Amino acid sequence: MEIENNYYDSLLDDPVENQEPQIEEPVVKEDPLLPDQPSDEPTQTESESTEPEQTEPVEDDLITSYLKSKGISDPTKIQFENEDGGIDEVDFKTLSKDEQLTMLQELASTEYTDYERQVVDFVRKNGGDLNAIVQQYQQKAIEDYLAQNPNAVPQKSYSIDDYSDDELYIADLAVKFPDFTEEELNEKLNSAKINEELFKKEVDSLRAFYKAEEDKQAEETKLQEKQQYEALQQTLMDSLGKFNEVLLDADDPQSDALEIEESDKQAMLDYLLTPDKDGQSQFDKDLSDPAALIELAWLRTHGRDTLTGISQYWKKELADTRKELAKAKKELEKYRKNDNNEKVIVNETKPDNKRRQATSVSDLWI
Repeated sequence: MEIENNYYDSLLDDPVENQEPQIEEPVVKEDPLLPDQPSDEPTQTESESTEPEQTEPVEDDLITSYLKSKGISDPTKIQFENEDGGIDEVDFKTLSKDEQLTMLQELASTEYTDYERQVVDFVRKNGGDLNAIVQQYQQKAIEDYLAQNPNAVPQKSYSIDDYSDDELYIADLAVKFPDFTEEELNEKLNSAKINEELFKKEVDSLRAFYKAEEDKQAEETKLQEKQQYEALQQTLMDSLGKFNEVLLDADDPQSDALEIEESDKQAMLDYLLTPDKDGQSQFDKDLSDPAALIELAWLRTHGRDTLTGISQYWKKELADTRKELAKAKKELEKYRKNDNNEKVIVNETKPDNKRRQATSVSDLWI
């Protein structure tokens, strides 16, 4: 039912003096509604008409919640690296079932245990270098052990400790005053020992000085050994660079040869120089092994001749076989002519007089 508001119009109009009367058109009025009488049609309050309609948030499905828990905030924009190295964004729902399953399995497999997380956090807090942390703890363990077992601490020995205080004082005087006689040196010693406390202090100072000199000499020796090792390594590298093949027949410059590959060169260099945990290379160990020394001596004195002998033997065998084949070919052709048959042509590959390319041992006898 439509509501007429004419009943309330006067309440909304401003009062105006001498207002002209208005002629009202005749209308059909229904019974007026009282202010507290409800209307048949639903009405909205002012608050309902102004406030927007609120909707409840849509809850994520199980897969979406799982992806977000693994750090993928937006499953519709999952980033993948393409073949060109660029980044593509893919919606998880557009992937095939196999691709989705593979991705979920990979996400599950990367989950760390609590202990693994603690280890990762510890490494990050300590600079992120795991090797340095391990070495630090190893050093600390050694220091703790030596602190608890002082007798196990290796004591550095000095040759100057073999001298008594008197001998050290005399030796120092002899260096400083080479023209002094033995009597004069002894007289200086006796004069110094009048004050025992001062003499002891002077001798301790001399001993510390000569120990420092020994340390300095040891460092210089170590540096020289390092330089000699580097020079030897460079010399070996230069020689190894020129060692590219071994002739199978040392008496024939045109002989086949064994090619020395880069992997072979590296193995030889490791044999000569690479140290083990004790600082010795395999070559160093062989020098202390009589059986290895004999074997090395045999290879050095007879190895080339033996290889040459084997190569020449097989070359002779091959030449004899070719002669037999040529002879058989002639006999076969003669037989065919006497039998009035067509001549038989035997394909024969002539030996190549040119030197073959460097090859391996197994290739030579095939």
